[in-house]
Amino acid sequence: MVVSSLVATKRFKVTENRDHADATLKGVALEKTSQEVHAYGESTAVGSASGGSHGEVSGSMVNGTGSISGSSSGGFIARHMGTSDSSLNTETINEARVAVRLVNADGDVIWTTTQESRGAKYKGSSADVADKCVKQLLRDLDKLGGGNQPTSSAPTVSAPPQSN
Repeated sequence: MVVSSLVATKRFKVTENRDHADATLKGVALEKTSQEVHAYGESTAVGSASGGSHGEVSGSMVNGTGSISGSSSGGFIARHMGTSDSSLNTETINEARVAVRLVNADGDVIWTTTQESRGAKYKGSSADVADKCVKQLLRDLDKLGGGNQPTSSAPTVSAPPQSN
């Protein structure tokens, strides 16, 4: 993706032939995907119970005859109520890191950068980090005063063959 971004700038000629190159692009990239799980839970419960009882006995006796009467009443009530709430979501995180350097024909490093990305709004982390590398190279070239060269005299960069 770095090579594709270099070609897209039209400021470099990219070749796989080291003998035709002013510098060689070397580097290493790491792409990592991970998932984070976020869980949340909460609950509340309340309960109550009550009861009561009432009893009564009455009676009378006259000359050996009489009556006894009684009554009883009671009750019990219980109530319980509860509510709970929970959520679970998973977030996928894509990260990319790349370290690249330009090495001249004598083997001296003439430029280097390390970039990282978690992705951009409309592209993935790998494409974003590749663009960041090339943009950094262009900024550094502009600082040196070599930023406005026409394509016909653009530096030639040797890059490894692209694999799909």
